[in-house]
Amino acid sequence: MSAFLESFVGVGFLAFFIASSVVGVRLLLLWWRTRELPELLIGLGVLGIGPVGFGFITVGELCVAGAPGLARILIGTGLAAMSLGSGAKYVFNWRVYHPESRGLRTLVVIACLLLAFCLAWEYWDTGFRTLVRPPRSYFLRIGLQVGCLLWGSGEALRYWDRMRRRVRLLLADPVVSNRFLLWGLGAGAAGVGSAVGGFMQCFTQLPPIELPWVMLSSSLHGLAAAVAMWLAFVPNARYTRWIRARAEA
Repeated sequence: MSAFLESFVGVGFLAFFIASSVVGVRLLLLWWRTRELPELLIGLGVLGIGPVGFGFITVGELCVAGAPGLARILIGTGLAAMSLGSGAKYVFNWRVYHPESRGLRTLVVIACLLLAFCLAWEYWDTGFRTLVRPPRSYFLRIGLQVGCLLWGSGEALRYWDRMRRRVRLLLADPVVSNRFLLWGLGAGAAGVGSAVGGFMQCFTQLPPIELPWVMLSSSLHGLAAAVAMWLAFVPNARYTRWIRARAEA
């Protein structure tokens, strides 16, 4: 991988790390004040899959050669955070969009049990020593992770389409409507990026760092998710004025 490509990939990953950290912490602080379940679930989802899960695993892999004991702790913590974050997003999708659906409730329970099973399976197979050559359970967990992200993306975009019609009738806030669009796009970008990386790792049996175009894909999808999350949850005044002006026009 060339130096330019490495720098570009680094920018995407850094943007995703910063955006998901800020958004996740803000949502948990909001939950601390409101005690509302959606803020807690989405905050855990953003932090678990993003900076805590991805961050701990990345640092852990860097410590494998020099500090294997520390690497196992970091990788295990990162995998647990990713499992918790994915489970939280499954519950969020069900409770926010289809709280009365017993079928989806059963699906969410099964998904959460499978996430816990994958975590135990990964410990049994590797002892959390490394994910460079991941066990089969890794790919099942990636599939579950992609599932919660793409499901959430589809639900958010569907709700945005409904709210967009209400905005035209002055029955909904255009900024709130736009947040559903941004959240749908951001979750979709993260889901597609995870799917590409997981599929290629499964197909080639190589870690992503040995597949430059996969790293580039993950970086670009992470950058798109970061921009969407930031505008959805930490928008500046100029952006919100622009959204309201478009709605009024």
